[in-house]
Amino acid sequence: MNFKSTILAAALLVASAVASANTTIVLNATSKPNSYAATFAGADAINTFDLDLSNFTSAGKFVGQVSANFTGGAGYNVTSVKLDGINFLPLVNYQLDDSGADYWVLRLPTLTSTLHHIVVTGTPLESSQGFTGSLSLVAAPVPEPETYAMMIAGLGLVGFMARRRKA
Repeated sequence: MNFKSTILAAALLVASAVASANTTIVLNATSKPNSYAATFAGADAINTFDLDLSNFTSAGKFVGQVSANFTGGAGYNVTSVKLDGINFLPLVNYQLDDSGADYWVLRLPTLTSTLHHIVVTGTPLESSQGFTGSLSLVAAPVPEPETYAMMIAGLGLVGFMARRRKA
């Protein structure tokens, strides 16, 4: 009987791990050079998303936005949004009687090229349509080898001129 209990516990553990798996956000290239964007959505009390930037040689400016609204007890009320523990700012977060709106934003000058986690928490109301979110990332351009060659040649020329004036 103990063996059956162990197998059942292992099966439940695997099922719960699969059920709580994070949703991956995929960034797609936009029409602007080095610019990427994505959208995401959810309707649970706690929604966790993975943003994998490990394929980017250098990630740059990041802008994230999450919005939701509710009316007459239906919809979704966002209570917090975090990226790796950094809070998004609630630019609009009001409630009047049984209706309200939420708009949360986070702007970062740089974002590292690693795996990031976004957690959106809130209160799903009756017939919840959930929330929507959007991300944009402008990747920092990587200089071409010719750029480095020109820089080194320029520094050499400046050094040569300085040495010549000194003599």
